[in-house]
This record gives sequence, structure tokens and C-alpha cells, in this order.
Amino acid sequence: MYKIRLKQILFLLPLILAPLFVAAQENGATRILDTAVAKIKADAGVQMHFTITMNDGTGEEIYDDKGVMKMDGEKYALLTDQMKLWCDGETQWSYIVQNNEIYVSEPNADDARAFSPVHIMQLYKSGFRCELYSAGATAKVDAVKMTAVARDSEIRKAIIFINKQTGQPVELKVDYENGSSADIVVDTYKTKCKFAIKEFRCRVKEYRGAEVVDMR
Repeated sequence: MYKIRLKQILFLLPLILAPLFVAAQENGATRILDTAVAKIKADAGVQMHFTITMNDGTGEEIYDDKGVMKMDGEKYALLTDQMKLWCDGETQWSYIVQNNEIYVSEPNADDARAFSPVHIMQLYKSGFRCELYSAGATAKVDAVKMTAVARDSEIRKAIIFINKQTGQPVELKVDYENGSSADIVVDTYKTKCKFAIKEFRCRVKEYRGAEVVDMR
């Protein structure tokens, strides 16, 4: 059975967001991503339901999950059957069901770049070559293909599908340097959501028997 590792699962979160904020050099692709970025920034209080499927280098499915993501400024929560992640802006909690452990930490610079839309914006002008992807475009959806410039990039290629009318992400296909791939489909996307602060904090008492590892 494929063993889920914390790093691999947590790496999925920025995949949902980062491609909307990564470098775009060509004018057409730049305009599409600029519009998407502006709309997402204006959509404070975002909730997305999504489906993630991962395949290994041979095409065999190794991971499949559904989840919901909530974002409000630097606060976020990612909840699936197999893993859960919360951050209230000051403290981060990570829970992997398979390990039955809760990791508590302070969001550092690396965490912020990986998980916070605000810091992901810093990636916007470096790291990827960007172009329009005509093969995936339709009357309702724009497609942008990004290829990593650095040879050691964990993401080698990503294709982002964006709704032309709303500027919201629809689907994301990612190829990794190890030959594996991921397909992330955004099933629903709600904006202007009002979240209580408790939605971005782990209720530790609800996970009876879980070992709490405080890394602060």
C-alpha cells in the first residue's frame, strides 16, 4: 500500500493555489493570470471543494481524496478524510489520520510561502515559463501551461484551467520531477464567506488518542 508522508500531502495545498501566482512572461498568459489573481484577492473569504488524484510514474493511481479548503487572508484550513491542516495566522496544526499525530508549529517563512496566498504572491515573477495552452482551451475556459525554468524544481509542468467569466480555477494538472502527476479538480468555489476564527484552529480534544507533537 502506498504510504502517505506528511511532506507529500502538505505539498498538495500550494498546488491548488500557487499556479495562479507563478511567473507569467507572455502577454496573453500574463493577462489571464493577472485577472485571476486580482479576483481571488478580492474574493476574501474563499471556500473550495476539490478532488485530488495522484498517479505514479507508470500511471497507477496512488492517492485519491476529496476535501474542502477555506482561506481568509493569512488564515487557512484544508480538510480531507486523510489529512487536516489549520492555521489561524499565528499557529499551524497538521493532522495525518494514518499517523494519528497532530503537529503544532509556528508558521515560518517556508510554511507561509507554501500555504498562504499572500506569500505565494512572491513567486509571481520567477520560476516558470508561461504560455497559452490552446489544446486545453474552450469557449468557457482559458488554459495556461507553465514549465519550470530550474531543473531542480519539484514541479516540472503545470496546466491551469481558469473560468473565463469568473476568473476562478477549474482544474489543475501537475507533473513532478519524479515522474508522478496530480489532477486537482475544483468542484465548487464560493466567495465572500464569513468564517469564525475557530474554523482555522484544531480542536485537539476531538482527536482522542492522537499524539500531539509541539514543534514550537
